[in-house]
Amino acid sequence: MNEELQTLWALHELDERLVALNGSLARFPAQRQTVERRLKDERARLDTMKHRGAETLLERKKIEKDIESLAAEERKFQSQLPLVKKNEEYSALLHEITGAKQKRSDRETDLLMLMEDEERQAGERPALEKAVAGVEAEAKERLAAFAAEEARERDQVAGVERERAALMTRLPAAMRSRYERIRTSREGRAVVPIVKGACGGCYRGQPPQMLQEARRGDRLIVCDGCGRLLIWPPESSG
Repeated sequence: MNEELQTLWALHELDERLVALNGSLARFPAQRQTVERRLKDERARLDTMKHRGAETLLERKKIEKDIESLAAEERKFQSQLPLVKKNEEYSALLHEITGAKQKRSDRETDLLMLMEDEERQAGERPALEKAVAGVEAEAKERLAAFAAEEARERDQVAGVERERAALMTRLPAAMRSRYERIRTSREGRAVVPIVKGACGGCYRGQPPQMLQEARRGDRLIVCDGCGRLLIWPPESSG
């Protein structure tokens, strides 16, 4: 294998590492999204409970105010009874008093039911707050782990890129340009090995004459199917 082919093969090995590393890096956004979505859902549950609690408190205050107003109305009617002279007026006041009592009783029932709901919420909230805190702690730990792992892989990418840049200087300018053009259009792989008589990129079978030339390793072979540069693997015996 001549020097140019040796350089291209070395670049092939680095490019394979880059493809693998970049593929691995691509998983991080989805992993973060999964963690953040779970955290968002748990926080939303807690926010919903807090909002419900605030609404319940407002409703309780309203009911308490209604009860107070109805009690005051009842007392007012009661105070007017001694002043009434006519039976029909007396009966009308008694009717108003009964109505006010019934309304107050209904609102007191509403208040009791609401207080039971408040008590239930108060019992459920600590457990939910603890669950949310647990999810937050877990999310923080996992996101930190993702960040550290991603940083390590990006450092590896940077290291491979430096090796690759150094190797590229060994190629003639025209070959560098050709190599990068193929690499860009073929998902990061410009050079592929010949595997069982076929292109290692598109798996197209190669003519026997081309395979013989590739095996001698004295000139560059190009796949007619995908345009990648083909090299007979140095470690292959056939």
